[in-house]
This record gives sequence, C-alpha cells and structure tokens, in this order.
Amino acid sequence: MPSGRALLEVRDLCVEFDTQRGVVRAIDGLSFSCAAGQITGIVGESGCGKSTTALAIMGLLPAQGRVARGSLHLDGTQLTGLPERELRRLRGPAMAMVFQDALAALDPTMRVGAQLIEPLNLHLGLRGEAARRRAIELLERVGIPSPDLRIDSYPHEFSGGMRQRVMIAIALACSPTLLIADEPTTALDVTIQRQILELLLELRDETGAGIVLITHDVGVVAETCDQVVVMYAGREVECGPAQPVLTRPRHPYTQGLLACSLDLAHDRERPLDAIPGLPPELSTLPPGCPFQPRCPVSMAKCNDTPGMMPVGPAQQAACWAIGEEAYDHG
Repeated sequence: MPSGRALLEVRDLCVEFDTQRGVVRAIDGLSFSCAAGQITGIVGESGCGKSTTALAIMGLLPAQGRVARGSLHLDGTQLTGLPERELRRLRGPAMAMVFQDALAALDPTMRVGAQLIEPLNLHLGLRGEAARRRAIELLERVGIPSPDLRIDSYPHEFSGGMRQRVMIAIALACSPTLLIADEPTTALDVTIQRQILELLLELRDETGAGIVLITHDVGVVAETCDQVVVMYAGREVECGPAQPVLTRPRHPYTQGLLACSLDLAHDRERPLDAIPGLPPELSTLPPGCPFQPRCPVSMAKCNDTPGMMPVGPAQQAACWAIGEEAYDHG
C-alpha cells in the first residue's frame, strides 16, 4: 500500500526535440507524483508522450531531445541538470526501467547471466561466485524455471514472457526505490500478461518501491494502479486516484478510452466505440485544446487551452466543458 511519501515528483515537465520540421514539444507541462509503495499509471494512445516521460526521468533522452522546462525530483534529488556520471550512479540502485521490447533491450550476444551480473559488479561490487548466486536468486524471484541452468542461456532461447521476466530481474538487481515499467505486457498473451502484472504487484508489496506503469490499456490500469495520469498529445488531460478516474471520467478523451475498452465497457451488449480521427501531429497542433478536432462536445471556448481543474477529491481534468450543461458527466 502507498506510504504517502513522495518518491518521484514531476513538475511542469516540458520535453522538446529538434527535428527537420523545427522544434517539436513532445511533453508540455506534465506534473504528477508517485509515492513509495504506490503504482502510478500513465495511460494514453501511442505517441502521446508516455515513453518520452520515462526516458526523461531516467536521463536517457536521445541526443536531439532535452528537458526544456520543469523539474524532476527523485527522493529529494533534482534529476534535471545532473551530470551523466551522477545519473549513472542513480540508475540501478535508485531508479531502474523495464523497457518495452525485451528482445531489443537485451544484448543478443551476451548470456542473460552476464547481463544480470553487470549491474551487480558496477553498483554492488559483487564478483565471481557471489555475483552468480545473486543473479540466480534474481531469476528465481521473477519466476524463471531452473534458474541455475537458464542463467547461461541467450535471450533468443527464452519466450517473450520469460524475456520480460529477465528484464524485470535486471531492473531489480540493485533494489531500486523507483521502477519504471514501459508497456511490460505488450505483445504477450493474456495469461502471461496477468503473470507479469501479478509479479509487479508482488514486487511492490515486497520491496515498497514506487512503480510508474506506462500502458495504453486502461484495463491494466484498473487492475494494478493506485493513481492514474491520462495523457494526450504530450499533455496531461486527467489525473487522480484510479477508481474515480476510471469509474467517473470527466474528460471526453478519458471517456473515449474507456468506451474502447472491452474490460471496462459498462454495457457489454453495446458495440465498442472508437475515438474518431487520429492523434494530431505534434509539429502542427491545433490552437487551444489538442483534443478539440476529435471531441464530441467541443465548443468555441476550446480554442483556448484549458488548464487542469478540480473535478472531485484529488481528481483533476483539463476541459472547458466541465460544469457546462451541454456536457453529460454520466
């Protein structure tokens, strides 16, 4: 359960990229926090800025990207502006990331044991047999069968679900206080998805770590998250405790995501509704609310950009239609 201590604090984060079309703002004014022992979900369509947020926190933005404004604090330490040497010291013991594509993230030329032992060497000073024993314990902890044998296997010799477990084991090697999981269940069948989610919940309970879970699946958020941040076109459009956000969403985009979800559709006899249109190009965002061209309740006022407004206890949304008679709050 959440301890209430703010472990990660993201405030007014803006991330920009230099492109052939000029400077593109991929994240615009994002703010949220994650407490120790808490799972915070970041949800939205592909391209909304979820993974970019994770890379900014980890200090792993590509060369053409930068944090243009805002602050990132991990357990009181300001991450923005830290030299690379200091960030390397934090990656592993303080924060770690499970990347979206385990096959691409793991080095295909190295046995998984060597990839597990590397952070143990660098951060904990473990060597030789002690490092190998610790690596085997980590593989066993995440449910790899016969870990004393599989430690010498290569990534291609594991199934997709097992590779994801190896990624989680590497992330947990130095017992980080913050774990970022970027789409950890993508491309896995539903049985393996559930096993991975249950593993994350167990690790949260055992270690007390804060977890930022990035996903496009609101069903995953409903099953695992304490808090949720809904993103659209690089901006935060709704946030709050998972239960009220998912049962009484106030932003039309959040409502659209829920209507697209088979698990969370209120009327299972009704066909799933798709959000019309496509997400906007970040280089050519419309004025005002970026969701306006796809919004069923857009109005003239939407040509101005709405800020986050309180819509309930600890729940906020960025929508001018909130409080308008034309808007059905359900």
